Amino acid sequence: MTRRRIPILLCALGAVLACQDSIVRLLGPENAPQVIDTPERFQFTATEMRNVNDQQVWTWPNPGTSAALTHDSFIHHGYGILVVLDAVGQVVDSTLLELNLEDSTRTGTPGDWTVILVLASARGRVNFSLTPKP
Repeated sequence: MTRRRIPILLCALGAVLACQDSIVRLLGPENAPQVIDTPERFQFTATEMRNVNDQQVWTWPNPGTSAALTHDSFIHHGYGILVVLDAVGQVVDSTLLELNLEDSTRTGTPGDWTVILVLASARGRVNFSLTPKP
């Protein structure tokens, strides 16, 4: 009876391992990424992420000296980091993507700010926005 169970257990184990998603992916069309990049607002959203490892960089024309930052991301595996640099390259914010977080960047130099998103083994959704503050 034990000899019959071993092949069955091996098949079951193989089926479970086959269901594990270990493919490393870049952010792509299947994640429906959307960017709004205007002087009034920067917003990025992406959904249905499954093991996404990527880095995105944008230039945002911020007329203000700081920005209101709203996070509404849900990453249930892996992580995402948002880094914001002011017009002279100083880091004004560096945070993990969070759910329901409202914050502000530190004061910086107005102009073309750099927004950097780093995703590592991320599963879930990303949604954050920046709006200028005087």
